Order: sequence, then C-alpha cells, then structure tokens
Amino acid sequence: MIGIDIVKVNRVESLIDRWGRGFIDRIFTPAEQEYCEDKRNKNQCYAVRFAAKESFYKAFNHSYGWKALEVINNGVEPHIHILDERLKSEVMKYKINLSISHIEDIGIALVLLSVK
Repeated sequence: MIGIDIVKVNRVESLIDRWGRGFIDRIFTPAEQEYCEDKRNKNQCYAVRFAAKESFYKAFNHSYGWKALEVINNGVEPHIHILDERLKSEVMKYKINLSISHIEDIGIALVLLSVK
C-alpha cells in the first residue's frame, strides 16, 4: 500500500503563525518538536513531517490521530515510530518505508507499507 502527500511549507507556517503552540502541540509529538525547533528552517521540518503523517494514513487507509505516530530520525534516515498501541497491533504485519524530501517551499513524503 502506498501513500503520498505534498505540502506547501508556507501553509504550515501560516497555521503555526495563526494557532501557535496549540497547532504544534496538537499535531506533533515532543520528540518531533524538539527535532524541528533545532533546525534553521523549522517550518520546513514541520511541513515534511505533516506530509509524512498524511502519507502514512493514506497508505493505511485509516487514521488514529496525529500523535499516534511520529516521524523521527535515527541519525541516518527518518522513519515512522508508532506510539498508539492499537495502531501498533494493526500495522505490526507491515514493514513501513518512508521517504521524505523538501525544497524551498515544498515538502513531500511517500510511505510504502509492505507485508513482512
């Protein structure tokens, strides 16, 4: 199963400007926030993580909420870490592949769920 999402960075930036910490806290886990806040272009970082979460739910065809999963970096590449136990039990039969990229004002993410 495949999910893909593309997002304009300035759209996420305007949501952050409008709703502030409320938006960030509703969508992103503390680990995601810590990672993005340390980046020079934090809005680009948030945007691509937003796209990754959207991509995952498009591939999975069911949503458990924004903070049921997080996009974290293991030093080499980003990956999706499932936090919600119900979701974890449903996706445990899948290998989750994530690819993200961004340039200037565009972020894109692709998720591939394949049976283990």
